[in-house]
Amino acid sequence: MGYQTVHPVRDNTCDHLASAVVDFLCRNPPQPFFLSIGSFETHRPYPQASPPPAGLRLPPYLPDAPEVRQDIADLQESVRRVDQAVGQVVTALQKAHLWENTLFLYTTDHGIAFPGAKATLFDPGIEIALLLHGAGFAGGKRIEAMVSNIDVLPTLCELADVPPPGDLDGKSLVPLVQGKVKQLHPHLYVEQTYHAAYDPVRGVRTEQFKYIRSFARRPFWLPPNVDDGYTKDWYRQHRPEVFREPRPAELLYDLRSDPLERENLATHPEYAPVLARLRAMLERWMRDTEDPLLRGHVAPPEGAQVTPSRMWSPNERVTDRYDPAADEW
Repeated sequence: MGYQTVHPVRDNTCDHLASAVVDFLCRNPPQPFFLSIGSFETHRPYPQASPPPAGLRLPPYLPDAPEVRQDIADLQESVRRVDQAVGQVVTALQKAHLWENTLFLYTTDHGIAFPGAKATLFDPGIEIALLLHGAGFAGGKRIEAMVSNIDVLPTLCELADVPPPGDLDGKSLVPLVQGKVKQLHPHLYVEQTYHAAYDPVRGVRTEQFKYIRSFARRPFWLPPNVDDGYTKDWYRQHRPEVFREPRPAELLYDLRSDPLERENLATHPEYAPVLARLRAMLERWMRDTEDPLLRGHVAPPEGAQVTPSRMWSPNERVTDRYDPAADEW
Protein backbone atom coordinates (compact mmCIF):
# COMPACT_ATOMS: atom_id res chain seq x y z
CA MET A 1 0.00 0.00 0.00
CA GLY A 2 1.01 3.62 -0.40
CA TYR A 3 2.25 5.71 -3.26
CA GLN A 4 4.49 4.06 -5.84
CA THR A 5 6.25 7.31 -6.71
CA VAL A 6 6.61 10.43 -4.60
CA HIS A 7 7.61 13.53 -6.53
CA PRO A 8 10.41 15.34 -4.69
CA VAL A 9 9.45 18.97 -4.16
CA ARG A 10 11.39 21.90 -2.84
CA ASP A 11 8.30 24.09 -3.07
CA ASN A 12 4.82 22.81 -2.25
CA THR A 13 2.97 25.91 -3.39
CA CYS A 14 0.21 25.26 -5.89
CA ASP A 15 1.81 27.07 -8.84
CA HIS A 16 4.98 24.96 -8.56
CA LEU A 17 2.98 21.75 -8.16
CA ALA A 18 0.75 22.62 -11.10
CA SER A 19 3.82 23.04 -13.31
CA ALA A 20 5.15 19.64 -12.18
CA VAL A 21 1.79 18.01 -12.94
CA VAL A 22 1.61 19.63 -16.37
CA ASP A 23 5.11 18.31 -17.15
CA PHE A 24 4.01 14.82 -16.07
CA LEU A 25 0.90 14.91 -18.26
CA CYS A 26 2.84 16.17 -21.26
CA ARG A 27 5.07 13.08 -21.11
CA ASN A 28 2.19 10.74 -22.03
CA PRO A 29 1.86 9.04 -18.63
CA PRO A 30 1.15 5.32 -18.47
CA GLN A 31 -2.50 4.44 -18.19
CA PRO A 32 -4.25 3.91 -15.97
CA PHE A 33 -2.55 6.27 -13.54
CA PHE A 34 -3.36 7.68 -10.13
CA LEU A 35 -2.08 11.13 -9.23
CA SER A 36 -2.48 12.82 -5.84
CA ILE A 37 -1.62 16.51 -5.57
CA GLY A 38 -1.45 18.28 -2.21
CA SER A 39 -0.56 21.97 -2.05
CA PHE A 40 0.29 24.29 0.82
CA GLU A 41 -2.55 26.62 -0.09
CA THR A 42 -4.92 27.47 1.53
CA HIS A 43 -2.94 27.12 4.74
CA ARG A 44 -1.84 30.16 6.67
CA PRO A 45 -0.01 32.46 6.31
CA TYR A 46 -2.05 33.78 3.40
CA PRO A 47 -0.74 36.00 0.60
CA GLN A 48 -1.93 39.55 1.18
CA ALA A 49 -4.75 40.96 -0.95
CA SER A 50 -4.73 44.73 -1.02
CA PRO A 51 -7.22 46.23 -0.53
CA PRO A 52 -10.14 43.91 0.35
CA PRO A 53 -12.73 44.06 -2.46
CA ALA A 54 -15.81 46.20 -1.80
CA GLY A 55 -18.24 43.31 -2.29
CA LEU A 56 -16.46 40.95 0.08
CA ARG A 57 -18.84 38.60 1.90
CA LEU A 58 -17.94 37.42 5.38
CA PRO A 59 -19.00 34.11 6.94
CA PRO A 60 -21.95 34.91 9.22
CA TYR A 61 -20.20 33.59 12.32
CA LEU A 62 -17.38 36.16 12.05
CA PRO A 63 -17.55 39.84 13.09
CA ASP A 64 -17.60 42.54 10.43
CA ALA A 65 -14.35 44.28 11.32
CA PRO A 66 -11.54 45.64 9.11
CA GLU A 67 -9.08 43.05 10.40
CA VAL A 68 -11.48 40.22 9.61
CA ARG A 69 -12.23 41.61 6.16
CA GLN A 70 -8.52 41.70 5.40
CA ASP A 71 -8.13 38.15 6.68
CA ILE A 72 -10.97 36.83 4.50
CA ALA A 73 -9.66 38.77 1.49
CA ASP A 74 -6.25 37.18 1.99
CA LEU A 75 -7.87 33.74 2.20
CA GLN A 76 -9.70 34.42 -1.05
CA GLU A 77 -6.43 35.41 -2.70
CA SER A 78 -5.03 32.04 -1.64
CA VAL A 79 -8.14 30.34 -3.04
CA ARG A 80 -7.72 32.27 -6.30
CA ARG A 81 -4.21 30.88 -6.68
CA VAL A 82 -5.46 27.35 -6.05
CA ASP A 83 -8.21 27.87 -8.61
CA GLN A 84 -5.67 29.03 -11.17
CA ALA A 85 -3.46 26.00 -10.51
CA VAL A 86 -6.40 23.59 -10.77
CA GLY A 87 -7.31 25.22 -14.07
CA GLN A 88 -3.79 24.56 -15.37
CA VAL A 89 -4.10 20.88 -14.48
CA VAL A 90 -7.53 20.59 -16.12
CA THR A 91 -6.25 22.30 -19.27
CA ALA A 92 -3.28 19.91 -19.41
CA LEU A 93 -5.63 16.91 -19.10
CA GLN A 94 -7.76 18.28 -21.91
CA LYS A 95 -4.76 18.89 -24.18
CA ALA A 96 -3.55 15.35 -23.52
CA HIS A 97 -7.03 14.05 -24.43
CA LEU A 98 -7.35 12.53 -20.96
CA TRP A 99 -10.02 14.76 -19.44
CA GLU A 100 -13.04 12.73 -20.51
CA ASN A 101 -11.40 9.50 -19.35
CA THR A 102 -10.24 10.78 -15.97
CA LEU A 103 -12.04 10.95 -12.65
CA PHE A 104 -11.10 14.33 -11.23
CA LEU A 105 -11.67 14.93 -7.52
CA TYR A 106 -10.91 18.06 -5.53
CA THR A 107 -11.31 18.08 -1.77
CA THR A 108 -9.92 19.54 1.45
CA ASP A 109 -9.29 18.14 4.91
CA HIS A 110 -11.00 20.58 7.29
CA GLY A 111 -12.80 23.90 7.51
CA ILE A 112 -11.17 27.29 7.04
CA ALA A 113 -8.51 28.35 9.54
CA PHE A 114 -10.58 30.90 11.46
CA PRO A 115 -11.89 31.06 15.03
CA GLY A 116 -14.94 28.86 15.39
CA ALA A 117 -14.06 26.81 12.31
CA LYS A 118 -10.90 24.69 11.89
CA ALA A 119 -10.10 22.52 14.93
CA THR A 120 -13.70 22.57 16.14
CA LEU A 121 -16.66 20.27 15.49
CA PHE A 122 -18.95 23.17 14.60
CA ASP A 123 -20.16 23.03 11.01
CA PRO A 124 -17.56 25.58 9.76
CA GLY A 125 -14.87 23.25 11.13
CA ILE A 126 -16.11 20.03 9.55
CA GLU A 127 -17.46 21.32 6.24
CA ILE A 128 -15.08 20.83 3.32
CA ALA A 129 -15.00 21.17 -0.44
CA LEU A 130 -15.78 18.15 -2.62
CA LEU A 131 -15.87 18.54 -6.40
CA LEU A 132 -16.16 15.61 -8.80
CA HIS A 133 -15.94 15.36 -12.57
CA GLY A 134 -15.90 12.20 -14.62
CA ALA A 135 -17.90 9.60 -16.47
CA GLY A 136 -21.23 9.01 -14.77
CA PHE A 137 -21.45 12.49 -13.29
CA ALA A 138 -23.75 15.01 -14.95
CA GLY A 139 -22.34 18.51 -14.65
CA GLY A 140 -23.79 21.53 -12.90
CA LYS A 141 -25.23 19.80 -9.84
CA ARG A 142 -24.92 20.99 -6.27
CA ILE A 143 -25.98 18.27 -3.85
CA GLU A 144 -26.95 19.21 -0.30
CA ALA A 145 -27.07 15.70 1.20
CA MET A 146 -24.63 14.90 4.02
CA VAL A 147 -21.58 13.07 2.72
CA SER A 148 -18.07 12.47 3.98
CA ASN A 149 -14.62 11.78 2.60
CA ILE A 150 -15.12 8.21 3.84
CA ASP A 151 -17.41 7.94 0.80
CA VAL A 152 -14.60 8.61 -1.69
CA LEU A 153 -13.04 5.12 -1.64
CA PRO A 154 -16.30 3.21 -2.25
CA THR A 155 -17.10 5.72 -5.01
CA LEU A 156 -13.78 5.05 -6.72
CA CYS A 157 -14.29 1.31 -6.35
CA GLU A 158 -17.70 1.44 -8.00
CA LEU A 159 -16.49 3.60 -10.88
CA ALA A 160 -13.46 1.35 -11.43
CA ASP A 161 -15.61 -1.78 -11.14
CA VAL A 162 -13.49 -3.00 -8.22
CA PRO A 163 -15.09 -4.74 -5.21
CA PRO A 164 -14.72 -2.48 -2.16
CA PRO A 165 -13.24 -3.81 1.08
CA GLY A 166 -15.90 -5.27 3.31
CA ASP A 167 -15.22 -3.15 6.40
CA LEU A 168 -15.99 0.30 5.01
CA ASP A 169 -18.42 2.70 6.66
CA GLY A 170 -18.45 4.93 3.59
CA LYS A 171 -20.91 4.56 0.74
CA SER A 172 -20.55 5.20 -2.97
CA LEU A 173 -21.64 8.66 -4.07
CA VAL A 174 -22.75 7.36 -7.47
CA PRO A 175 -26.41 6.62 -6.57
CA LEU A 176 -26.69 10.05 -4.93
CA VAL A 177 -25.16 11.89 -7.88
CA GLN A 178 -27.34 10.01 -10.35
CA GLY A 179 -30.47 10.89 -8.41
CA LYS A 180 -31.32 7.30 -7.45
CA VAL A 181 -31.30 8.16 -3.72
CA LYS A 182 -31.74 11.42 -1.82
CA GLN A 183 -29.63 10.49 1.20
CA LEU A 184 -26.57 8.34 1.92
CA HIS A 185 -26.19 8.91 5.65
CA PRO A 186 -28.90 9.73 8.20
CA HIS A 187 -26.06 10.84 10.47
CA LEU A 188 -22.28 11.32 10.45
CA TYR A 189 -19.73 11.04 13.25
CA VAL A 190 -16.99 13.62 13.72
CA GLU A 191 -13.97 13.73 16.00
CA GLN A 192 -10.81 15.52 17.02
CA THR A 193 -8.14 14.54 19.50
CA TYR A 194 -5.09 16.69 18.74
CA HIS A 195 -4.41 19.72 16.62
CA ALA A 196 -1.49 21.66 18.05
CA ALA A 197 -2.87 21.02 21.54
CA TYR A 198 -4.86 18.18 23.08
CA ASP A 199 -8.61 18.74 22.72
CA PRO A 200 -10.48 15.42 22.69
CA VAL A 201 -14.00 15.95 21.33
CA ARG A 202 -16.43 13.63 19.59
CA GLY A 203 -19.73 14.38 17.90
CA VAL A 204 -22.62 13.16 15.81
CA ARG A 205 -24.52 15.23 13.26
CA THR A 206 -27.95 14.50 11.81
CA GLU A 207 -29.85 16.61 9.30
CA GLN A 208 -31.37 18.58 12.19
CA PHE A 209 -29.23 18.15 15.29
CA LYS A 210 -25.57 18.27 16.34
CA TYR A 211 -24.31 16.68 19.56
CA ILE A 212 -20.74 17.35 20.74
CA ARG A 213 -19.05 15.92 23.81
CA SER A 214 -15.81 17.23 25.29
CA PHE A 215 -13.62 14.78 27.18
CA ALA A 216 -11.30 17.36 28.76
CA ARG A 217 -11.94 20.69 30.41
CA ARG A 218 -11.30 23.31 27.76
CA PRO A 219 -12.51 26.81 26.78
CA PHE A 220 -14.91 27.23 23.87
CA TRP A 221 -11.99 28.04 21.58
CA LEU A 222 -8.67 26.57 22.65
CA PRO A 223 -6.09 29.30 21.82
CA PRO A 224 -3.24 27.14 20.45
CA ASN A 225 -5.70 25.27 18.24
CA VAL A 226 -6.78 28.52 16.56
CA ASP A 227 -4.28 29.41 13.85
CA ASP A 228 -2.63 32.82 14.21
CA GLY A 229 -4.01 35.65 12.09
CA TYR A 230 -5.76 39.02 12.02
CA THR A 231 -9.10 37.55 13.09
CA LYS A 232 -7.66 35.76 16.10
CA ASP A 233 -5.93 38.99 17.11
CA TRP A 234 -9.26 40.85 16.84
CA TYR A 235 -10.94 38.36 19.17
CA ARG A 236 -8.05 38.59 21.61
CA GLN A 237 -8.54 42.35 21.82
CA HIS A 238 -12.34 42.64 21.64
CA ARG A 239 -13.78 39.31 22.83
CA PRO A 240 -11.10 37.56 24.89
CA GLU A 241 -13.73 35.68 26.90
CA VAL A 242 -14.16 33.13 24.07
CA PHE A 243 -10.66 31.90 24.87
CA ARG A 244 -11.42 31.63 28.60
CA GLU A 245 -15.07 30.61 29.02
CA PRO A 246 -15.32 26.91 29.90
CA ARG A 247 -16.91 24.75 27.26
CA PRO A 248 -19.81 22.62 28.54
CA ALA A 249 -19.11 18.90 28.53
CA GLU A 250 -22.12 18.41 26.24
CA LEU A 251 -23.39 20.62 23.44
CA LEU A 252 -26.63 20.14 21.53
CA TYR A 253 -27.78 22.34 18.66
CA ASP A 254 -30.89 22.44 16.49
CA LEU A 255 -29.31 23.21 13.13
CA ARG A 256 -32.59 24.15 11.48
CA SER A 257 -33.48 26.91 13.92
CA ASP A 258 -29.89 27.70 14.95
CA PRO A 259 -27.54 27.06 12.00
CA LEU A 260 -24.77 29.15 13.61
CA GLU A 261 -24.77 26.84 16.67
CA ARG A 262 -25.20 29.59 19.24
CA GLU A 263 -27.81 28.18 21.67
CA ASN A 264 -26.81 25.07 23.58
CA LEU A 265 -29.93 22.95 24.17
CA ALA A 266 -28.26 20.23 26.23
CA THR A 267 -29.77 21.53 29.48
CA HIS A 268 -33.26 22.20 28.08
CA PRO A 269 -35.67 19.59 29.48
CA GLU A 270 -37.77 19.49 26.31
CA TYR A 271 -34.70 18.28 24.36
CA ALA A 272 -33.78 15.55 26.85
CA PRO A 273 -35.02 12.72 24.56
CA VAL A 274 -32.95 14.05 21.64
CA LEU A 275 -29.92 14.44 23.88
CA ALA A 276 -30.25 10.89 25.21
CA ARG A 277 -30.66 9.42 21.73
CA LEU A 278 -27.63 11.18 20.25
CA ARG A 279 -25.53 10.49 23.34
CA ALA A 280 -26.33 6.77 23.06
CA MET A 281 -25.50 6.80 19.33
CA LEU A 282 -22.14 8.43 19.98
CA GLU A 283 -21.25 6.05 22.80
CA ARG A 284 -22.16 3.05 20.67
CA TRP A 285 -20.01 4.34 17.80
CA MET A 286 -17.08 4.87 20.16
CA ARG A 287 -17.40 1.30 21.39
CA ASP A 288 -17.78 -0.11 17.88
CA THR A 289 -14.66 1.73 16.70
CA GLU A 290 -12.70 0.95 19.89
CA ASP A 291 -12.12 4.64 20.48
CA PRO A 292 -9.06 4.99 22.76
CA LEU A 293 -10.82 7.81 24.63
CA LEU A 294 -12.90 5.15 26.33
CA ARG A 295 -9.73 4.14 28.17
CA GLY A 296 -8.85 7.68 29.22
CA HIS A 297 -6.26 10.17 28.00
CA VAL A 298 -4.96 9.52 24.47
CA ALA A 299 -1.18 9.88 24.33
CA PRO A 300 0.35 11.70 21.35
CA PRO A 301 2.34 9.71 18.80
CA GLU A 302 5.91 9.05 19.84
CA GLY A 303 8.10 12.02 19.02
CA ALA A 304 5.17 14.38 18.40
CA GLN A 305 5.40 17.96 19.61
CA VAL A 306 2.36 19.10 21.60
CA THR A 307 1.50 22.67 22.54
CA PRO A 308 0.23 22.98 26.13
CA SER A 309 -3.37 24.12 26.09
CA ARG A 310 -2.71 27.28 28.11
CA MET A 311 -0.36 28.72 25.49
CA TRP A 312 -1.58 31.20 22.91
CA SER A 313 -0.10 30.17 19.57
CA PRO A 314 0.15 26.79 17.82
CA ASN A 315 3.74 27.74 17.07
CA GLU A 316 4.66 27.56 20.77
CA ARG A 317 5.44 23.87 20.65
CA VAL A 318 7.34 21.95 23.28
CA THR A 319 9.75 19.09 22.74
CA ASP A 320 9.80 17.84 26.35
CA ARG A 321 7.72 14.88 27.43
CA TYR A 322 4.04 15.84 27.35
CA ASP A 323 2.39 15.72 30.78
CA PRO A 324 -1.41 15.51 30.48
CA ALA A 325 -1.89 15.99 34.23
CA ALA A 326 -0.31 19.44 33.95
CA ASP A 327 -2.34 20.35 30.88
CA GLU A 328 -5.76 20.88 32.43
CA TRP A 329 -7.69 24.12 32.73
